[in-house]
Amino acid sequence: MTALKSDNITQCINRLVTAPFVLLVLVTTAGLNKLSANENDSSFNFFTATFENDLFVGEDNGYTNGFGLTFATGPFDEFTQDNTPSWLHRVIEPIYINTLPDKQRGIAHMFFQRMQTPDDIEQRELINDDLPYAGLLAWQGIFYAWDDHVADQLSLYLGVVGPASYAEKTQNIVHDVLGSDNPKGWDNQIGNEAVFKVEADRVWNIYRTDGALQYDVIGFSGAAIGTMDSHIKSGIAIRLGKNLDTSFPTFSLQTDRQVNPLAMTDAADFYLFAGVQLKYVFNDIMINGNTFKNSHSVPIKNTLNQFSFGGVWSINSIAIVFQFSTLSSRTTILDAREKFGALSITYQY
Repeated sequence: MTALKSDNITQCINRLVTAPFVLLVLVTTAGLNKLSANENDSSFNFFTATFENDLFVGEDNGYTNGFGLTFATGPFDEFTQDNTPSWLHRVIEPIYINTLPDKQRGIAHMFFQRMQTPDDIEQRELINDDLPYAGLLAWQGIFYAWDDHVADQLSLYLGVVGPASYAEKTQNIVHDVLGSDNPKGWDNQIGNEAVFKVEADRVWNIYRTDGALQYDVIGFSGAAIGTMDSHIKSGIAIRLGKNLDTSFPTFSLQTDRQVNPLAMTDAADFYLFAGVQLKYVFNDIMINGNTFKNSHSVPIKNTLNQFSFGGVWSINSIAIVFQFSTLSSRTTILDAREKFGALSITYQY
């Protein structure tokens, strides 16, 4: 009886924590419906589905799984209440991303879930010297402003960690489909908590050749602050392909942004890429554990590096990207690098 009562309380808490996120989804979706109805004919709408998993590289630990659904529109000259949900328009109206002159603009909304597990997923007891069980369910609003040489990206994240992220349920479904063993230690995951992050990125077109087959060099840097995580980062990437000038504004080694929703063309275009990113992390809730209460945590490693390579192919209204990434350990108690692959498919409608 006591266990049943405890389960009911836990379910109520999960629903209370998740309710604001669901409300955010509904409000944003309403804004997207308005956007589709009112946007001018020169802009396009896009939908992207992203799947990340370390099973792509034959592993099942650390950053283990992620899903993302992105809705985007652009390009247009300025953010207005016709192309931006009204509550977001009030937030960004006085900010640089909206006031920079002579820029094209775009906006994307991403709803995503991510999760991590320790190396030993068979053990039910708490593993003190490995990554915490952790799940994240969040929304990300990305605002773009760019010209031929420089692109700015400003993002707002709102979400929840803990059982309310439903990471355990999602991972069990994925493992059942793939025929893998279900992790047994989710009872030790970090607790429910609402999280946020504000992130600003800038991308530079450093060098590009002309011709039907081009290569270019892209530099990028950024900073973020929030309870989700806070960091500064910088990196460089090389690309080889066609029509590279149309696809640099949204370039990122963050896999969910890799298929460029603002750069579809009627021809068959592609590019291959490889890049490196250096990051200094001040806090990360997936490593540090809960912000306002005790939970499983491990010592954070502040300096990180990431290497990624992959390819993008698009034709007409479809674009596909596949990317492999390797990331240095996010904690000082582990040496092994994290590895994962990501597949994204974008559809223009």
